[in-house]
Amino acid sequence: MQQSAQQCLPGASNATRKMINVGVDVTDNASPALKKMIALLDGREISELNEVGARSATNASIDYHRGFNSENGWRGSNYLAGPGRRSGDFAQNITLGWNFVSASKQGATIRNSAPFYAHKVTGGTITPKRAKALTIPMVSEAVGRRARDYESATGNLLFRVMGKKALFEKTEGGGIRAVYALVKQVTQKPWPGALPDRDLLEDSFTKGWMGAFADKIESL
Repeated sequence: MQQSAQQCLPGASNATRKMINVGVDVTDNASPALKKMIALLDGREISELNEVGARSATNASIDYHRGFNSENGWRGSNYLAGPGRRSGDFAQNITLGWNFVSASKQGATIRNSAPFYAHKVTGGTITPKRAKALTIPMVSEAVGRRARDYESATGNLLFRVMGKKALFEKTEGGGIRAVYALVKQVTQKPWPGALPDRDLLEDSFTKGWMGAFADKIESL
């Protein structure tokens, strides 16, 4: 089984431009006896079996992320809830992003095309596309909101303070607080558990493949 990232969606930001492809091939770990039986099948039959196996792996991936989501696996130590973040949308998109792509005599491919998922799997650096800096929410009210949307929603003007890399707002009592940190880029490591375990995908693929293979043998 091999994992690859495929470029797509031209013009999207660095974090959304990739999809995750996972290729599978039941013959990778097949016994000599099984390989002999497979050799008796024609290309069309093997492709059909690979499709069944791939769809089984797809369902296993969906189940994996449902469990991952229920355990709040996407919430790190710096997680902030806020009015601009619709809880569960990101996780749900990844769960439903798994799909069967294609099957051939050589193997099969499944894909997750959910936005930002490839970045979670591979990690990488995010840079601003048009602005001079990224705005990182520092308060829950700013989560999921662009700076100008925050100003519109709260009626509070955001401003810079000399020597500080942040956007501030005035608070009651004459004070100020930082609302967004301003950074030139953010480099993130791969998210632990983002991709279903290799053994899970291989086992589910093989189980589906062998089940379909047994049905084919019985029908002879």
